[in-house]
Amino acid sequence: MYLTLACFVGLIAVFVVDGYLGVYDTVYITTGEQSFKVEADVWQRQYPTYAPARIEYAPMSVEGDKGGYYIGANRDEKIYFRYEVDNRLFSTYKADIEVSVWHSQQKVRDLIPQPMSISAFDKGESEWVIDNTEILPKDIPPEQSYQYTVIIKRGEIERRIVVSINPVGYPRKY
Repeated sequence: MYLTLACFVGLIAVFVVDGYLGVYDTVYITTGEQSFKVEADVWQRQYPTYAPARIEYAPMSVEGDKGGYYIGANRDEKIYFRYEVDNRLFSTYKADIEVSVWHSQQKVRDLIPQPMSISAFDKGESEWVIDNTEILPKDIPPEQSYQYTVIIKRGEIERRIVVSINPVGYPRKY
């Protein structure tokens, strides 16, 4: 009886420790009047995730058979990002954070290179802003949509957020 109880308590302890310990990341995105929270489990999916609903056709894979996160934005908007890393380990976690913008597999610009050192059971964060008017090529007509990818690298880990910039609507005719 005591052996069974000890095994049961040990099994529960393994699940608690295994499910809690580790390093987890979360991306907070604000564009226009919408805010999104992209938690660590989204990156484990084998298909893309759209926020809050499918925007338009996109390839089924953005990262070598791993899912990405798709958001929509308007041309004249700024997009605010906050990248939070939660260290749930008994030791300090150190990594270099690199954020860049890509279009058609070519780097458009680097946003932040930043070393991050997080104490045990603490959190670290980075923030940046992307102005869509600075990313868009000047020769893109307003009725054409445009996509770019924000790539967040933390050591060997890479996260991708695909931003679809909506075309400007045609003026109403009365």
